[in-house]
Amino acid sequence: MTGFDDLLTWRESSTSGEAIRAALAAATAEPGTRAGDLLAAADRIVLTGAGSSYYLAQVAASVAQLVLRRPVSAAPLSELLLRPDGVVVANEPIVIISRSGSTSEAVSVAARMRAAGHPTIALTCRADSPLAAATDVTLVSAAGDEAAIVMTRSFASMLALIESVVATVSGDAALARDLHQVPERFGEAAAAAALGRRLGATDWSRIVILGGGPAFGMAAEWGLKLTETSQVATLAFQPFEFRHGPISVCEPGMLVIGLLGGPGAAEEAAVVEEAAQLGASTWLLARTADEARGVSGEVSLIGGGLDPWARLPLLAHPAHALACSLALTRGLDPDVPRHLGQVVILGS
Repeated sequence: MTGFDDLLTWRESSTSGEAIRAALAAATAEPGTRAGDLLAAADRIVLTGAGSSYYLAQVAASVAQLVLRRPVSAAPLSELLLRPDGVVVANEPIVIISRSGSTSEAVSVAARMRAAGHPTIALTCRADSPLAAATDVTLVSAAGDEAAIVMTRSFASMLALIESVVATVSGDAALARDLHQVPERFGEAAAAAALGRRLGATDWSRIVILGGGPAFGMAAEWGLKLTETSQVATLAFQPFEFRHGPISVCEPGMLVIGLLGGPGAAEEAAVVEEAAQLGASTWLLARTADEARGVSGEVSLIGGGLDPWARLPLLAHPAHALACSLALTRGLDPDVPRHLGQVVILGS
């Protein structure tokens, strides 16, 4: 079987810093300005995707609602296809996210929403894709494109791109400034990834990932990466929601991961420590030592001094390290996840 450092998934994830840098440059180009104008004029915004792209939509929607201070929601592509009245209200812009731009649901949603009068914005890694052709504006993270089946640098770079557009629309100078520091801070993500690689040497019975606010979508993406590559049982929760029942799964042999940083981090870290006291192994990814105070398990510090939402793209790389390592520990090849291809085409 391929060794860890030779894995395509890992090698592409390890170039996420460069992909983020290129995506931030793309955000200031003409399509980024046009997308910003559409978002600035809207009273309400919807972001959508499938799989990792849906979790990216959740992260970006949460950040956008916080900084724009207007309703911004995320929904799976399937809801816009099957139950659109439960998602859209008037003629709000729809941001459609798809790495390949060829996912059948994404292309169908773009056509239907555009026909219904919604401004449509594609967020993709491929400028010549069917999705790009079907939307009013296309944001492209070309350097984020990848050959791996699971999303790695595409997720981090597209997230940085849409966050940068939102920061410009909102006039949030701190978020805009700190996003441009993210590529220089990628070494912190790499250090956390080294720990993730070591933690992946244990065949955990289950893994729980906790994240609040915009980090909840990141937690869901961690869970998907682990499920896709290693087939380990995973669950993602808001930290306080984990305390309301699911914490009963804590026991030796399981791992609880906290993706915390910013408002509420100290209170949420206490939930991670409670899991440790109940027998689980824990790994906290925080911004500062103060946010991690009182936590007895493993700790990685990522993005200290940065806006808490600007650091979010850095949290993807450690997930790939843990997922790839755990897959190899379980005798699986993370480059060839079971039953999966790079693009989902329904009805074929």
